[in-house]
Amino acid sequence: MKTVLKLLLEILFMIIGIPIFLTLFIVGIFYTFGKHVIKCDYSISRQFTPILRSINLVFDGLANAGAGELLNDSFKIKNDFVRYGKWYETISAITGLVKMYEKDTWLRRFLKILGKNHCEESVTEMQEYYYKYLFTNKK
Repeated sequence: MKTVLKLLLEILFMIIGIPIFLTLFIVGIFYTFGKHVIKCDYSISRQFTPILRSINLVFDGLANAGAGELLNDSFKIKNDFVRYGKWYETISAITGLVKMYEKDTWLRRFLKILGKNHCEESVTEMQEYYYKYLFTNKK
């Protein structure tokens, strides 16, 4: 019962949060655009590149969380540590970690269109340290 209540509470937060966050996002974009047009110091790369990067990271996290089990099963990920499905990690970073600790996948080879070592470079120092610790101290 407690688990169902927690799930219903998450759904309620989502129903309330999505319209609020979406409205704030849209108002913020128009505000940023208007402010810099009025001041005549508009720079599309300076104002909108961080916004677009954030949008890409949000959707990457959603895709990782939503398709985590599918990716783990498709690539037959065997280890218990580096796995797809965490919303706060990018698919590219996990793909790079899978290559480092388990095997290479066609997804990493496909993501090379974003850069020669895109997946390996997507792994943060913190992720590298954390997973190295897990793999060297596993029982």
